[in-house]
Parts: sequence; structure tokens; C-alpha cells
Amino acid sequence: MKNVLSRILILLSSIVFFSFSSPVNADSGTASPSGAESTVQEEASSGSAKGAGSDDEIESEASREINYIRESLQLPKRKNVLVAYFSRVGENPGVGVITKGNTRIVAEEIAKQTRGTLFEIRTVKDYPESYEACLALAKKEQAKQLRPELAENIDITPFDEIYLGSPVWNEDMPMAVYTFLEGHDFNGKVIRPFNTHEGSGDAGFVDKIRGAAKNAVVKPIFSVRGGMAQYESFKLPFAVKTWRTAESIRQSEALISNFK
Repeated sequence: MKNVLSRILILLSSIVFFSFSSPVNADSGTASPSGAESTVQEEASSGSAKGAGSDDEIESEASREINYIRESLQLPKRKNVLVAYFSRVGENPGVGVITKGNTRIVAEEIAKQTRGTLFEIRTVKDYPESYEACLALAKKEQAKQLRPELAENIDITPFDEIYLGSPVWNEDMPMAVYTFLEGHDFNGKVIRPFNTHEGSGDAGFVDKIRGAAKNAVVKPIFSVRGGMAQYESFKLPFAVKTWRTAESIRQSEALISNFK
């Protein structure tokens, strides 16, 4: 039994990149109909160093092992994922005037890798493009614990996991993110936070989200400097995949340690 369990852990670690890679529609961030298996085929066909027969064997073996692991440990099927984020354009510290928000860039990469549904948390009234004016308004909202009205909302019922993204504003999340969190029932949901910043790090977001989203399971946060997201975005795919892979390996180890 121990040998079988050890084999499962090794397989989980080695094929996790197969299960994470997936194609998306560039316009909408949604999955193409071909799914994960076609992604493996595309990646396999791109490797000129290997023959077609070898690539087919790798794909077939990966599929068999994924099914074996799911059946052995009764793992759930791929989860429905929502990638909800708040982001802002205009003047930003450390990156200048931008036309695509830092957090949005990270959110789009996460949606690409997870085949998740993108949802932008937007307020009815836009925040000022001037950094100083926006900061002053954000501080006012924080001091009064205001909950700005959202321009639209989304039903989170169908989603098992919610990736929640936000910039750091004055060592906190924008109040609009609290509006989103407090407006939904997160019972049984998993929240995977991520943020962008210019030196504030995680800014205690995990505890803040736990306080606002009652009964949610909040996982470790992924923090990215806005400058990297904006001007070194080529680093994002690997950084996001490393974050998600580390979490999957932790889950696998927990499953095996509790398997009796």
C-alpha cells in the first residue's frame, strides 16, 4: 500500500503540468472546445526533439495515470473556476500611466491556465485616473468603511474555486472588493487570492478576506509587483504555474498522509 501511495504522489507531482495547461479563447478567456487533451497534443506536437510515437505514449500514459489517481483517491473532476478581480487604469505608482490594470494582467493569465471565467469587479462610478485623487478617495472610503455599489454582479453558485484579485490601496483592498465579498455566500467555496503592489506584499489580504467571506476556505496568496505584471509579463506564466503547482502538491501530500 505504501508503494502505491508513494507512486501516486510522484505521479501527481510529475503530471501536474499536464493537468494545468489548457487553451483559451483569446477574446473571452474561456476554454476552447478541445479541452486539456488537445492541449497535451499541441504541446507534444511542438516538441521536435521527440518522435510522434513517443509523444503519443506520453499523452496516453498521462491520461491513464490521471484517471487512475482520480479513481484510487476518489478525486473530484476539474473544478469550475471563477477569476474575479478589481483593477484600475490611469496613473499608478511605479508603472506610470497605464491602459490595462496590473491586476487585470495577472487575472487574465490565471484564467488562461485554469480555463476560468473572468469577471471584473467594477463600480458604478469610476475611480479618478489621477493617482493622488484616487488615493484620497480610497482613504475616505476606508475611513468610513463604505461599500461602493458595483456596476454588475455574478452568480458564484456554479463555481467551486474563486481566484480573487486586487491591488493594494493604502495597505488594504479597495472597498469595492469588500462589496463583492460581502454580497455573496461563500460557504463551501475555496478562495485563492492574488494581488499586485509596489512594495506592500500580501498586505494581510488573507485575513481580510477570511473576515469578509464567512465560511470560505482561503488559500495562500500570490503577490506580484505591478511593475513586473506591466513590463515583465513574460515572467507571469511560469510564476502563476509555480504558485498553483505548489498548492496542488501540498494537496496531494495531504491526501496521501490522510489515506488509510
